[in-house]
Amino acid sequence: MKKTTPPKKDLKPKLVKLTSGIDYEFLDGGKGRKLERFGKYVFDRPEQDLSDNIRSSRKDWENADWHFYEHKGKKGDWTNKTSAKEAWTIDYAYQSLNLSFNLKITSFKHIGIFPEQAENWKFMQRELLSYQGEVKVLNLFAYTGAASIVAAAAGAQVTNVDSVKQVLNWGRENAELNKVENIRWILEDARKFVQKAVRRGDKYQGIILDPPAFGLGSKNEKWKLEKDLAPLLEDIVKLLHPKRHFFIMNTYSPKMPLMKLKNLLNKIDGFPKKYEASMLGLKSDQNHELPLGNLVRFSK
Repeated sequence: MKKTTPPKKDLKPKLVKLTSGIDYEFLDGGKGRKLERFGKYVFDRPEQDLSDNIRSSRKDWENADWHFYEHKGKKGDWTNKTSAKEAWTIDYAYQSLNLSFNLKITSFKHIGIFPEQAENWKFMQRELLSYQGEVKVLNLFAYTGAASIVAAAAGAQVTNVDSVKQVLNWGRENAELNKVENIRWILEDARKFVQKAVRRGDKYQGIILDPPAFGLGSKNEKWKLEKDLAPLLEDIVKLLHPKRHFFIMNTYSPKMPLMKLKNLLNKIDGFPKKYEASMLGLKSDQNHELPLGNLVRFSK
């Protein structure tokens, strides 16, 4: 009788929890919402992945400075019962860097930074410390450019690419705030930029990307993670410097679980066979864990 091999299960990945570096706390979570402190203000925002959690009876939920309630299309309204301002700063400090970022409420629930990314910033700083000479870093789907500012402040020449003009301008403001000048701000679809960079023969010692599940380019080019990630990565590996490099990628899509992502990566020519595959996440003081997307990193 022929033996059958049981199918591989997508084992629970290691959760990389936020430890230090950024002035932020994940305070509590449950009933589809999360309570967080960004600098001096506390926020109550939606979080679908916490729908099964039972949140504590903390008075902080009622006393939060800002509450966000979503409408259809992910837009929504902010309400507050305090004198909290609509814009403020948050600090990041690690090793020799002391940086600040401007945050503000928007018509969406996001406020300009994803705090779990501080773990990637620290990884990047440690890598950059070991490099000598000029170091070039490419940040794709860069949002407000926080990772670009960290890399530039650590000495890298950074190319920051995003398809949304407003977030590029937000990033420029934060670069000015930190007196960082060694960043090129590129308004373009990430795929088109990478294709041109491959044709030019560009090489980077560091590449960072945080692609969305769905999105639009600067000229309304449609992006869908399951369809477009593989061809993009096939080009990206051609941009990595052959002698020294690091790579950081996050994906946030229920249609791309970790095992499916790893299967995709293993089919890409030039992608290393060994890499870190885990999950970024947060942990509250009530021991609530919040996984926040797949994380793939490697360095050479």
